[in-house]
Amino acid sequence: MRALLRMIWSTVLVVMLSGCMDRIYLEDATLSLMVGLDVNEKNELLVYMTSPVFSEEAKEKSEEYGVRASTIRESRMGFDEIVTALTVSGKIQVLILGQRLLQHPDWFRLLDVVFRDAKFSVNARMVALDGPVSEMFEYRPKDKPRLALHVTKLIDTANYRNLTVKTRAQEFHRQMFEPGITPTITELRKEKRAVKVMGTAMLTENGVYAGLIEPRNTLLLQMMLHEKQGEISVTIPIQEQNDQKSIVAGKISFFVKGVNKKVKTTYRDGKFQFDIQMGLDVSISERMFPYNMEKDYKKLEKMMEAELRKDYDLLVKKCQAAKTDPFGFGLYARAYEYKQWKKIEKDWPKAFSEAAVHFKPKVSIKGNGVTK
Repeated sequence: MRALLRMIWSTVLVVMLSGCMDRIYLEDATLSLMVGLDVNEKNELLVYMTSPVFSEEAKEKSEEYGVRASTIRESRMGFDEIVTALTVSGKIQVLILGQRLLQHPDWFRLLDVVFRDAKFSVNARMVALDGPVSEMFEYRPKDKPRLALHVTKLIDTANYRNLTVKTRAQEFHRQMFEPGITPTITELRKEKRAVKVMGTAMLTENGVYAGLIEPRNTLLLQMMLHEKQGEISVTIPIQEQNDQKSIVAGKISFFVKGVNKKVKTTYRDGKFQFDIQMGLDVSISERMFPYNMEKDYKKLEKMMEAELRKDYDLLVKKCQAAKTDPFGFGLYARAYEYKQWKKIEKDWPKAFSEAAVHFKPKVSIKGNGVTK
């Protein structure tokens, strides 16, 4: 009798369990994996989308469409008129923004629907495209995975190597509303036979495109922001190339094994001053000139420090000239010089453009490879 009662209760509980009443089969869904935004010559919004095709009968395994709309949400109606199944946005991995769009100071408001969707804002990587967005969505590489998957992996790999940032929509929203830092996103270019990572796009406080930080300088930016994250491989010139016919340049490459950063913030003579001590533990991976490492490695460390200091100074001047602060020095100004910060917090990029920034790298060679 007890066994029968247990079976009855178990059956009742299983029947009462909640199920997926709103499930959608893959064949009935158009999963948007990559979305692009751009404007035409008339400043009309263009929305592009690419999604995988799950039909066995289809020869093409992805579909790409573009529609003209006044908002992103309105564009879904246009896509539903031409795609095979219901448009679903929760799986979007990449959101591409055309440079023509990024020249408009009010474009950020178009992303309202993005930040109201938790799945969209957490997954989507923000990208600035150097060129028309239509060219990207018309690209169908035969030797690559589906375009959306290829671009996603390309961004993630470049970010692991610290050649570009990886800014998801949620983080981009924080950067746009944080007065102590200006936004940065990945920049790509569609070339003839490939999609290329150009580096990091600098945006102003209201999101207007302000310039490019090349991959080599993005390494420096990433070390300042995150210290040691991913793989950091740096190549710098040490000796001048005297023989013009020689193909071997006097450069040295090294892996950064550890970064220890300290920022001292002060306010003097009417402007902020930042002194950054950066301790770098490095392992040499390539040396293109003869050198007595056993005797003169300390001298080599000093030469490496001088070159890194020069590179940081040039990067800071470039950011200041563009009135951007991708380093987030405004966060230090607010934390350590709050009274002075309150006076200029609404126009921090201008205050940063006048600030004195001094990087002081300290290189320590920990490895030289297996060669003598």
